[in-house]
Amino acid sequence: MPAKKADLKYRLKIVPYADKRTGTEGHLFKLSTLKEFRTYMYDILVDIHVKEKTVQLTIQGISTPQLSIPEHGPAVFQKVLYNLRGAYAVVVSKLNGPKSSFNVRFTPKKTIRKGRSKKSFVELETTHKE
Repeated sequence: MPAKKADLKYRLKIVPYADKRTGTEGHLFKLSTLKEFRTYMYDILVDIHVKEKTVQLTIQGISTPQLSIPEHGPAVFQKVLYNLRGAYAVVVSKLNGPKSSFNVRFTPKKTIRKGRSKKSFVELETTHKE
């Protein structure tokens, strides 16, 4: 059973990524809040670890942006991970809080979602659409 919209707080977008300069292929992990902030686009502080066949993202909190230029939008974290091939569990958790997990298959050209936890505070997206 999918999570109710009211329960969702974050969107995790995982899409294939190619570095234009080096040609190195990886997958872009972009975590953003569903809530938009009026004054600044905050940064989400995330600890990310890959161990065996699990990608663990732990949300530490949010911080003010390095540049204090007023701009509205969601809080965002993004990182490219390389050398992900095959099936992985992607787990997103808050400090001392809930966890959302997804089964994902990584190929050089696609990210394929295979399933997710029943109660989730994260929405997973695997396409380039905005």
